[in-house]
Amino acid sequence: MKFLKRTSQKYNEMSRRNLPEYGDLVIGTVIKIYDHGVYVSLDEYTEESLQAYCHVSEVSNTWVRNIRNVMRIGKKVVGRVMRIRENQIDISIKRVSESLKREKVQEIKHYKTAITLLEMGTKKRKVDFEVARTEVEDPCTNYYGSFYVAFEEALFKAESAFLEAGVSEEWAIILTQIAKDNLSIPTVEIVRDVELICWEKNGIIVIREALLEAKKEDKEVEAEDGELSLNIFTRGAPIYRVVIKARDYKLAEQLMSKTIDKLEEYLSNYKATVQIIEVTKK
Repeated sequence: MKFLKRTSQKYNEMSRRNLPEYGDLVIGTVIKIYDHGVYVSLDEYTEESLQAYCHVSEVSNTWVRNIRNVMRIGKKVVGRVMRIRENQIDISIKRVSESLKREKVQEIKHYKTAITLLEMGTKKRKVDFEVARTEVEDPCTNYYGSFYVAFEEALFKAESAFLEAGVSEEWAIILTQIAKDNLSIPTVEIVRDVELICWEKNGIIVIREALLEAKKEDKEVEAEDGELSLNIFTRGAPIYRVVIKARDYKLAEQLMSKTIDKLEEYLSNYKATVQIIEVTKK
């Protein structure tokens, strides 16, 4: 991703709600520490005074003898909303796995990026920011479930990404260009090493034909241009490496599954075996 100037304003979370709901993950900053627990200022919401409380028993999965050994003023934490009462929100920090913490932090980073891109658009169109949120952020969030996803989709689908969400053509043109100028197409890569052995007299030819058929599978997966690529090369017979690059792991795994299935299907007609000997994710 290219460098974006961080917005100076503070905006609330994707839903633009004033309060989180039960079960939500929230990110915040520790502002008060007591023997019985900590108070956290919730970073995602517009209410500057919105706080949540985490009891000492919900701070860590291990026994906490001194809460100040694990908590400090200014520490960023991710918590799960356990209860919402009239004057207090209770959260649990220990009930959030490390993977969920990373996802939440990434989600907030993406949202801040989307807000910054929208700000750029408001300057180009000379439109009030709150008006822009209503005209762009709300329909995109309702359609994609994430405001940032709309900008990512624009890298593949151009203006259609915003138009499908119900955003005006004028906004779509401007925001698509902003997305292309400031974002990079996200990619992941998965690698499988496959052992292919054929005992037929023309075994080399059979395997070559099987590989050619397998390479056609990238046309069988529904994807936009630039979202998917498939390469197969030899590491030294009988080991072949299948490398797939895609915009996300789900798409990559879908193509990998089809590719391996095609190899097995083709070679099932011969005295041959297909065996996956290595799986590597990058």
